[in-house]
Formats: sequence, structure tokens, C-alpha cells
Amino acid sequence: MDTGLKKNKVLVIGSSRGIGLGIAESFVREGADVIISGRTTADLESAAAQLKNFNAGSVLSYQVDVLKEGGIDALHKMVSHQFSALDHLVCNVGSGRSVAAGQEDMAEVRRMMDINFFHAAQAIHCFRPLLRREPPFGQGMATITLIGSICGRQVLGCPAAYAAAKAALVHYARNLAAPLAHDGIRINVVSPGNIIFPGSVWEQKLKTAEMQVKAMLDHEVPLRKFGTPEDIGSAVVYLASRRAGFITGSELVVDGGQT
Repeated sequence: MDTGLKKNKVLVIGSSRGIGLGIAESFVREGADVIISGRTTADLESAAAQLKNFNAGSVLSYQVDVLKEGGIDALHKMVSHQFSALDHLVCNVGSGRSVAAGQEDMAEVRRMMDINFFHAAQAIHCFRPLLRREPPFGQGMATITLIGSICGRQVLGCPAAYAAAKAALVHYARNLAAPLAHDGIRINVVSPGNIIFPGSVWEQKLKTAEMQVKAMLDHEVPLRKFGTPEDIGSAVVYLASRRAGFITGSELVVDGGQT
């Protein structure tokens, strides 16, 4: 399938490991020029080395903590210094590591919103000028993809503030779809289910409660397995591609049928 992504400029925020790295890899395989970001030099160097093994699209990495004050602005300055325009923005930074529902105080609610919602809203604001297109748009529209969670769709026992932040992402995207379309930008959300990768929560749970985890998969997930970062990467690439040129303001759920 020709995705039309070859030589496209793609920024994946939060892409030195896990789902973000899987998304970056999927774009590189399509021949896109990918910019990755992360907090630590070691993770970024390892990720960049892994991506360059594909001998496809080029890879550029920036070390920055986008959750710190001024982090998104610093990343924007780095990227805009290197590129006059972007084709695709992926906001992947997020975390569900919090307290049980009902035990959060306001500081924890704000922390979850900062990690899972506010950074994405700020990234959209900062990078929108680099993504803006002039009409007629046709198949040449830029895209923004936000990484949500099935916890934002149903009550699944997730931390309440995390679930609320992920639900906010979806509604934010839906409400931005019309104004962004006037700038030649499509925006969508990919909401993963249970995704396993080295260092993930599910990898840790398998080590400590393997039978319970397998029972959960058997009873709650129709496909009876975990998803992978590559599964999410494939979904993001599709939404960014010319094959999804009539899709905006939508949520694509990748959860093995769980919800």
C-alpha cells in the first residue's frame, strides 16, 4: 500500500522507547524523515541507532523534557531551526502511573492532566504554524495524531484523573477538527488497549502475577493477547497517510476488541 509518506517530515514527541519508538519505527519504514524526542541521552541514542538500522527514512533526535516548563517551546525552537515545515505531529507523551480512583488529591489531578493532556494542547498550539497548509489541500494535508487510551472510553479500573485526561484528548481533537481543517490539518486520536514492551507495566505484571494477567486477557480481550508498539505505529501511519485523507476528528481504538 502506498502511504505517500516518503520524505515526509514527522515529529514524534516522546519516542525514545515503548509505543513512541514503535510509532517512529513505523514512519521510518515508510521512508519518512523522523524526528524523535526523549528525556535521556542513553535512551535517545539507543532509539536512534535502532531506527537507522532500517536504511529508510532519516532520523534526527532531540533531548528535551516536554513536561518541564518551557520544554515544548524548546523543542519547537530546535525543530523550527532545522525545518521550515512539518508534515505530521504525533503527541505520545503520557503516563497512567497514579493512585487508585478516589484517592487522588488536586495536586495529583493536575499532574495527570499535565502529563496526559496539557502538553499535547501546548504542542498543537506551538507546532500548528509549521503544519499549516495553503488551499487547495487535496491529499496534501498535514496531520496531528494524539495517543489516547481505552481508559478514556470506559470504566476499566484505571486511575480516575488519568482516565479523565485521556477522555479530554479525544474531545479536544473532535472540537479542533473543524478549525484545523481550515489550515489544511487533519487531527485524530489513536487509543491503545493493553500494549506490552520492555519496561512496560504489563511486562512487570507478567513477572509478578502471570496467571492473573493471562486470565484477564482470556476473559476481557477477545483476541486474547497483548498489543505491540508496532500495532499502534501501524494505526498512526495509516491515519497520517493519503489513505486516510477523508478522516479527521476521529478516534481509532486498537485494543484487541476489549471495549
